[in-house]
Amino acid sequence: MRFAAVALILAPVVLAAAGPALAEAPVVAPPPPNDEALAAKLASAAELADQNRRSNALNVEVNRKNAAVEARNKATRAAYDKAMADYQAQVAAQTAATARSQADYEKQVASWKADVAACKAGEVKRCGPPPADAKTAATAAPAKAGQP
Repeated sequence: MRFAAVALILAPVVLAAAGPALAEAPVVAPPPPNDEALAAKLASAAELADQNRRSNALNVEVNRKNAAVEARNKATRAAYDKAMADYQAQVAAQTAATARSQADYEKQVASWKADVAACKAGEVKRCGPPPADAKTAATAAPAKAGQP
């Protein structure tokens, strides 16, 4: 146990003393270029240039397709917006027609109720036409009376 404690205390001191010796590693000079290394470097550069050219061509193609999709989406959205506006206009027109029809109906019902009330109060002219059977009998009776 004492040895471990001493080792822990002395470890930073030993490492600090060894640090400069370890940091002074010899610098290795790169090997002089030869024809094979130069050819490999040129081939690598040519391959990278070809990859860049192909990558740029693919990027142009992808961007063109994305622009076409975006244009199609905008056209579809515009058509949808127009269809929705037309639909809303039709709904508004139908709602207005229904409101006019309902108002006309309520006006006719109110007029009818007023006529019924007036008829019951004794205004005979507001009682309305006689039933269809009575009208037919009244028009048919003079014809029979005129016959021999």
